[in-house]
Amino acid sequence: MGGEERAAPRGYVPVLVGAAAAEEEGLQRFLVSVEAFKHACFVSLLEMAAGEFGYQQKGVLRIPCDPEHFRRVLKMPIKDRKRVFEAVSEPVG
Repeated sequence: MGGEERAAPRGYVPVLVGAAAAEEEGLQRFLVSVEAFKHACFVSLLEMAAGEFGYQQKGVLRIPCDPEHFRRVLKMPIKDRKRVFEAVSEPVG
């Protein structure tokens, strides 16, 4: 990542998504609205991350799942989907 990361916009959290064993260049970066963290579908992804990496992750939050699955979870019908998932994924690296 080389310290070139842009700051996340207010109300968004950067998340790295990819296979648990993937190196950083194999991960995709998403900006996720803090509103998404309230929904059960997203909480299950956070629980999966805690099971893989523990509760004390340092740096950017990492979720060990397929990026396409992550997109589908975030696009599930949610009251105000536009506010939950507005960002486009950006390759890390």
